[in-house]
Amino acid sequence: MSRSSPSQPPDGALAPDGEEDLLSGELLALMAEGVRCSPPSGLREQLLRAPLAGRLARFAEPVARLLDVDVTRAQGLLDGIDAHGAFVPGPFPDLDISLCHVEGGPAVADAVTGFVRVAPGVTFPEHEHLGEEHVLILQGRYVELQTGVEAGPGDVVTRPGGSSHALTALAGGTDLLYLAVVHRGVKIGDVVMGPESPEL
Repeated sequence: MSRSSPSQPPDGALAPDGEEDLLSGELLALMAEGVRCSPPSGLREQLLRAPLAGRLARFAEPVARLLDVDVTRAQGLLDGIDAHGAFVPGPFPDLDISLCHVEGGPAVADAVTGFVRVAPGVTFPEHEHLGEEHVLILQGRYVELQTGVEAGPGDVVTRPGGSSHALTALAGGTDLLYLAVVHRGVKIGDVVMGPESPEL
C-alpha cells in the first residue's frame, strides 16, 4: 500500500518507507495463492494506521475553490487529514471536537480556515459568524439545531455574517468531518475568535 503522505509519525507507528509496500505485497501474494496463514507480525496494525491517501480525492476541486489554492495543494491537504497528529483539540475541553488548521490563499487571508472533526452525537455550540462562512462536508452528517436542516458529504453550506447557529453530528455513524472557511471569525458567548486567535 503506497502512501503519498510526505512524513511519518514520530512515534514510528508505520513501517519505514518501502517496508510497508513489501509487507502488503507479501500478504497479497499469500492471499492469491490461497494460503491460509497469519499475516506477518504487526502488518494488520500498520495497514490500519496508514493514512488513506486519496479517499477524499473527489473533494479536491471544491476544497481548492474554497481555500483559494490549486488542486494539487488541496489534494495534499485532504491526504494529510488522516495523518497521525493532524488534528489538535478544539476550544471546548469537554467536547470531542478537534481542529486541523490549514492555510489558504489570498482570498481567505481574513478567514479562519481548517478541517473540523466532531464525534457522532456531539453538538458544536451556538456561535455567531462575524463574516460569511462556507462549510464543505467531507464525511458524516449533521443537523442544524435551529432549522432542522441536515447536511452530508458533498454539501456546501454558506451562512451570512451575523448569522448564528449550533449543529449536532448525527449519532450512529462516522465522525463528522468538514472544511470550514469563516471570514473574520466567530463569537462564542462573549469570546471573539478570529484568524489570529490561538484557540483556533
